[in-house]
Amino acid sequence: MPDEEQKPAVTTENVEGIPLYLIPKAIADQIKKKGTAVFQILVERKFHHSYTVKVETFDEHAKRVNPEEPSPEEGDGHG
Repeated sequence: MPDEEQKPAVTTENVEGIPLYLIPKAIADQIKKKGTAVFQILVERKFHHSYTVKVETFDEHAKRVNPEEPSPEEGDGHG
């Protein structure tokens, strides 16, 4: 529909092989791309002085956590 706002397809993005001095720029670029939907930013050190930056949105995090499974209620399974 023309009146509906279209959300861009958002996926978790990994930017690999980033040197230490470019991590702030890589994070800033991802924040500009995903906007206020950013939920989590992970920076992992790989071999030598290379890093991986992973940016995850709230929706992606919710899917990963899988909220569809109900948590057990207190007292379930006890005697």
